[in-house]
Amino acid sequence: MALPVFSSPLLRRFDRWAGPVLAVAALGLLLLETRRPLRRRTLPRPRRWLRNSLIAAPSLPAMRLTLLPAMVGLAQAWAPRQPLLARLPEPLRLAAEVLLLDYLGYTWHRLLHAPLLWRLHRVHHSDLDMDLTTAWRFHFGEMLASIPWRAGVPAVLGVRPATVLGFEAVFEACTAFHHSNWQLPFAVEHQLVRVLVTPRAHGIHHSQVQRETDSNFGVVLTLWDRLHRTLRLNVPQQALTIGVPAYPTAADLPARRLLALPLEPLRPWARPDGLVPGRPELAGPLHELVP
Repeated sequence: MALPVFSSPLLRRFDRWAGPVLAVAALGLLLLETRRPLRRRTLPRPRRWLRNSLIAAPSLPAMRLTLLPAMVGLAQAWAPRQPLLARLPEPLRLAAEVLLLDYLGYTWHRLLHAPLLWRLHRVHHSDLDMDLTTAWRFHFGEMLASIPWRAGVPAVLGVRPATVLGFEAVFEACTAFHHSNWQLPFAVEHQLVRVLVTPRAHGIHHSQVQRETDSNFGVVLTLWDRLHRTLRLNVPQQALTIGVPAYPTAADLPARRLLALPLEPLRPWARPDGLVPGRPELAGPLHELVP
């Protein structure tokens, strides 16, 4: 089975339509997070942006040249052989495919926090601030490692190629949105987080307090965190310290080291002096968003 190459019609359509839409959305988020920042920055943006761009330079092409073609090629080869989803009427089938893809995104994210894949994913989490560029700060090895789960499993389950690729555009837009440092009006976000992952919700996932990092794994919908009891919304944003405690300063991780970080031994969830970041359990419901 030959995977579709760069000239695949579906991928060309993705480049023609999704690429520009995602670029415009990114520009909009950049302007919004600059005008209305949610969290205080700890580092100058130009220095962080340069570092994150150097990490994204191999990872974004790796996604376009490996993950996306694998999604389309495997779905074209295997999805027609799977009768289960094909038996559903069209609107119901599309809804089932989208929910399945989002659940696979949730479960993949949880797998990334297991020791083996954490070697790759800690490159993303070690950013000491969060903004739009954090959404692109993924090691290229993480893109390659995701192919069996994010491309192979949907194909085996019968998700159609167009649905996989269309959802990927939504997946990328939501990733940019919830990593942004945009302070939405609280009343709006309080309602939105009932359905979608928002900047306040995902900011908690990037906390240096481990129980907070081990929450809010959703990418598009908060549904799966609610069902698996991994949703936590009761941490104020200004109380958060973003990052991985083992790497407390930007000087610890220049771009060249970040690219080689998966080869380094795992470190305990503690600062170099042995202090484990903590926070007393906050009063109130875990699922109630706070300012």
